[in-house]
Amino acid sequence: MFTYRYRELAVALEKKGEVRSALAKTLRVNPEEIFNLEVERFSLDSRRKGDLRWSYNVVFDLKRKVRATGNNARGLIESKREIRSLDAEPGKSTVPMASHIDIIGAGPSGLWAALHLLRKGFSVDIYEQGKQVEERFRDIRKFFVDRKFNAHSNVLFGEGGAGAFSDGKLNTRSRNLFSETVLKDMVEFGVDESVVTFAKPHIGTDKLVLMLRKIRAEIVRLGGHIHFNTCLEDIEIKHGRICAIKLKETKDERRKTKDDVAIGNWKPCEALVLAVGHSARDIYQLLHARGVQLESKAFAMGVRVEHPQMLINRRQLGNVDTRLTGAAEYFLATPTLNKTSSAYSFCMCPGGVLVPCASEPGTLATNGMSYSRRNGAFANGAIAVPITAGAEGFDIPSSGSLFGGLDLQRKIESDAYNVGGKNYAAPAQTIKNFLAHREDKALPKTTYPCGLVPSNLWDWMDKTICNSLAEGFQNFDRKIPGFIEQGLIVAPETRTSSPLRIPRNNETLESMNTKGLFVLGEGAGYAGGIVTSAADGVRLAHYAKREGVR
Repeated sequence: MFTYRYRELAVALEKKGEVRSALAKTLRVNPEEIFNLEVERFSLDSRRKGDLRWSYNVVFDLKRKVRATGNNARGLIESKREIRSLDAEPGKSTVPMASHIDIIGAGPSGLWAALHLLRKGFSVDIYEQGKQVEERFRDIRKFFVDRKFNAHSNVLFGEGGAGAFSDGKLNTRSRNLFSETVLKDMVEFGVDESVVTFAKPHIGTDKLVLMLRKIRAEIVRLGGHIHFNTCLEDIEIKHGRICAIKLKETKDERRKTKDDVAIGNWKPCEALVLAVGHSARDIYQLLHARGVQLESKAFAMGVRVEHPQMLINRRQLGNVDTRLTGAAEYFLATPTLNKTSSAYSFCMCPGGVLVPCASEPGTLATNGMSYSRRNGAFANGAIAVPITAGAEGFDIPSSGSLFGGLDLQRKIESDAYNVGGKNYAAPAQTIKNFLAHREDKALPKTTYPCGLVPSNLWDWMDKTICNSLAEGFQNFDRKIPGFIEQGLIVAPETRTSSPLRIPRNNETLESMNTKGLFVLGEGAGYAGGIVTSAADGVRLAHYAKREGVR
């Protein structure tokens, strides 16, 4: 038996999934001669508009050798099957940890840490300031109508974290054993198996909600406890080691059923996992006050832009039936301001909707989300500008300080809230009038649920951000004609990543100066998205070894 790989096997759009017949035709063999065929990765090849196709990387066995000739030569490689397993990874079970783990946050990193720690025999309690995802969904819909902000149950906080109400992309630049484990877990919990092999997998908020309910049930079945409406109030550190935590109920929600959590009292804690996401700003303040090492880091801010999805489809894919391809995306980047800055697209949502996201009263930020079908009439994406560590050089008094980036976020979000009328309507401007420094008299249709207010963004947003965006828009219009003419800005987009990092030991994921404090995910400043955050949780559990167990 001979093992081969074939790279970039072309399959017609209407024959998606018919890999065996396409491979047999390409190699000029009978389909029955191909054994153990596995798809390693597939994607949409849109390099030639009007001639789109699916492209597959596959591994397979043949009983006889085949020659790589003609068109075969570039794709066919004689190979061996790789056996990849976390069990063979050298770091497995090398970090001693207390047998009971307290986890703060039920986002991707917290949930996956709990799931895999429980599977290794640890005892786990998760504390989440928000609600179960079903209740959270109702709270968000209610907020869109009555505009009464719930500081603990919103687009950013609650079971599933911020990723539950986003586009649901599962893209990751680093496909390693930890991220592959996350994707395989998702399939186990009901997500379509294509997420493991598709180059740009996507779930959608509707499917994420169903998956989260199944993960919760599995954690409970394994003996884990999830305490909703419960947040971290304080931590106690002695001799450089975490020793106790204090919890409190969220103010807007009374506990419906009693459990064994000592609200308001100090609870002994030998191992604390922080998996809070990067919008839990009070946690950063608490850690700083208690002497946990923090450092400022670069991040990005900008705006959301919205376009008719038909424009993006036509410019990116040509005249094609998008029922075969899915809605088109874009990935844009350009240097700006004499190459001292840049503008780039981030978290683009084909067929998606805009949503308000805030973590504090009196502030406003925007985000994009989509459902699994991505069949909405509009596309939206963040267009972001890099911000230096500490936001040095940007328009805030504390620029260059540890909390300079966080202060800049708050200033822009507070200004946006005020400009929008203090009821979560968003300041908006057509890209055309933004470039002319002119406020719109009327605004086009939008998916943003809380209304728009015409505003000249130059009057209140940071000028460096505005100048970089303006140059970026002009460049993007050359790549996607109509980007300016048909584009609408809805501002601001401030939560692309954390402006702070909690330095950690890369091998143990433990705080550099606080023993027993393990920091994960986007809130720690070491992940960027659903999969990489969840992979952090898998990684922690993989390294963990129960103290006293050989």
